[in-house]
Amino acid sequence: MIQEQLEQLARIREPEARSKLIRTLVGEYARSEDHDPSETERELFSRIVLSVFEQLDRSARYELVVRLAKTDRIIPDLADRLAKEDYELSEPVIECSPMISQGELMQIAKSGGNNKRLSVARRQDLSEEITDTLIARSSRNVVNALLENLDAPFSVRGTLALLIFANTEAEVLAGIAKRAIKDEDFRETQMHILETNCPLIPAPLKKALESGELKRLASRIDDPEREGDIELDGLQYSRHEASIQIANGELSFDAILRTLFEQDRMDAAIWLISRKINLADDVVADTLKSDADGAILRLMLQTGIDDKTYRDFLKARCGWLDRSSRSIPELVMRYKAELKSPRQTHVAPQLQRAAN
Repeated sequence: MIQEQLEQLARIREPEARSKLIRTLVGEYARSEDHDPSETERELFSRIVLSVFEQLDRSARYELVVRLAKTDRIIPDLADRLAKEDYELSEPVIECSPMISQGELMQIAKSGGNNKRLSVARRQDLSEEITDTLIARSSRNVVNALLENLDAPFSVRGTLALLIFANTEAEVLAGIAKRAIKDEDFRETQMHILETNCPLIPAPLKKALESGELKRLASRIDDPEREGDIELDGLQYSRHEASIQIANGELSFDAILRTLFEQDRMDAAIWLISRKINLADDVVADTLKSDADGAILRLMLQTGIDDKTYRDFLKARCGWLDRSSRSIPELVMRYKAELKSPRQTHVAPQLQRAAN
């Protein structure tokens, strides 16, 4: 029955007639609850709809979304095409379709509007990569939606980005506290980071985790009558959005490190570098404070950062130690040359032995 109707559709040329028949066909296709369409029928239906999609009027497209967006009766290519429509049409597809591809969700996370990103943030099938991209690129209401979505996974990088935001933004701090109350795994992640003496954990969150007063922290911030800055434990938290630089649409080690340099958080940068190359914090700190440009270069090569991040590091280091920046261009050239070299430097064990 479905195949016959689809064949009839293929013979019709007029756009108006095609839109009318599509609406009729979609209704019939969606109503056939007693018949689970085969893979062939799904493919045939979806391909023919795609072949005339540009000729369909808005009402026909709306019919498609209303009846089929939340079902598995279409193929991913059609779900992805529907997701490209304006937000009024695409919202149910983006938020609920089981057939939309992970690639399309990532594309929305990278370059979609804030409303579309918000719909992605509410899905139950997010990957850490998509979550990372949403954290890096979206406005804070999307980040808060991710924290509220107990099915959304957070990578280590994503968690560190959240902590960077929480150091200046009250709403993100409250969102982390609320998530930690509801999500035991998320709370354990925060506790693990706390145990490493991570300087990125805001003082109020550290205190709440140690004392078990997460509910109190969340309630202190989540006050609808509050406006402007909020003071907690002697620290000011505003409602501005801290920025995370992004590379290729993803939240990278380089991006987090550059952000810490911009914020003059050398303590946090040292902590992050130490974990990346598995060295003690004091070894990394002593090396970066030294005049041994070669040792510093080899240590930073171990992190895998690119030459632009290395340049930003050198600038931040000059400010941190109040030193001249005249040698930066030459040092960056040396770093670029080492990156292109096939040699593998194994500085970490050497530095560790030198420290013992």
